[in-house]
Amino acid sequence: MSALDERLIRPWEPNGEMATSHLRWRRRATGRPNCRVVRYADDFVVLTDGERDNAEALREDIADVLQPLGFRLSEAKTQVVHMSEGFDFLGFRIQWRRKRGTDKWHVSSSLTGPSGS
Repeated sequence: MSALDERLIRPWEPNGEMATSHLRWRRRATGRPNCRVVRYADDFVVLTDGERDNAEALREDIADVLQPLGFRLSEAKTQVVHMSEGFDFLGFRIQWRRKRGTDKWHVSSSLTGPSGS
């Protein structure tokens, strides 16, 4: 999985194409997405500020990185969803929610399963 880490984390390292907020802003301004990975063992989530097409292309890129390592993306667990729809990851439900009484949105997490549903 270190090859995946290298592919997705390298742009955030010093001198990388997403290393500073200005570089990330410039990428967005020119229609290129930024992405961030959260990984625990072989489970991971990739968050992007791009369009659905960007996310699907990134999914294919990740599959290409994993294939030579003998890994493949699980069709049952691999999804492209908008943060407003939310997703489950490591026992948590991650989703955008509107802050009560405002127009501001934030990322919310809640436990999934019998005690969190």
